[in-house]
Amino acid sequence: MLESLGLDAAQEELYERVLTNPGLQVDPDTPERAVLDQLVSRRLVRRSDDRYTAVPPELALQRLLDDRRLELDRAAARVRELERLHRATPDPEQQVPVQFVPGDEAPHFQRAIHATTRNQLRALETPPYGKPFELGDTEPEVGAIHRGVRHRIVYSREAVDVQGLDVLRLTLTIGEEARVAGDVPLRLSIFDDAVATMPLRTGRPVTEGLLVIRPSALLDALIALFEQVWSTALPLSPDLTDGLDPDDDRTLIALLAAGMGDQAIARQLGISLRTVGRRVQRVQTTLNAATRFQAGVAIGVQQAQDHPSKRV
Repeated sequence: MLESLGLDAAQEELYERVLTNPGLQVDPDTPERAVLDQLVSRRLVRRSDDRYTAVPPELALQRLLDDRRLELDRAAARVRELERLHRATPDPEQQVPVQFVPGDEAPHFQRAIHATTRNQLRALETPPYGKPFELGDTEPEVGAIHRGVRHRIVYSREAVDVQGLDVLRLTLTIGEEARVAGDVPLRLSIFDDAVATMPLRTGRPVTEGLLVIRPSALLDALIALFEQVWSTALPLSPDLTDGLDPDDDRTLIALLAAGMGDQAIARQLGISLRTVGRRVQRVQTTLNAATRFQAGVAIGVQQAQDHPSKRV
């Protein structure tokens, strides 16, 4: 009955015998003695001199049951991971242009694709997201960038505000090329020109379902869409990678150049709206700009002059 826990019939029978006969003594030369020693090594039976006492089943057998459950859980997790890798790997003989991935599998599926990306990731980032952003959420991006995968990301202003500069700086400081647009049409990731992923429904998180697009006219159109948005977006200033200093006008200028509104700037810098307004006015005066828009244009031009080698 307990073979699934690793006990054969002889071990199970002898364990039951010791359980019902505490202090059992067995002659050293009998085959039972060897089986008892096996039960002792598995912590099912205790030995004191030549007497044997069974460890209570709720302790001994429950431990074996928990260990076997853990092994099965690990095996099941490995099966799921292999299945995700299988789905993420194109099959030339059975490839379809569009694939649906259920929402509960979507984050793991995207991680699997990201792990196999070799040359470039292009992405449009905009909320909503399935959960609040944390520093650990950038682990796949950091690992890929260290492998030499080029990352070009266009963030909507809302995405910058939601993710926060502390999260964005982690990838910006190691080579991510980031730009900001007032509005981004959809959330999109394109891996190596080979596969793209996007939410099942525009304006909804991927945890409600994910579409996977393989090489096709649709994938070509999504690549062209990204390049169009990228070409018109503003570079996210390298000044943000120096650290978030609410008293440094370079940080405020970088946020202003990204098109961030006063409320978003106030949240990111932890200062009041009145302080933001006063400092923006000071920046406009310094740049001889009549409006925030003119200041943003002037800053963008200055950034282009300061960083002419930035790839586009």
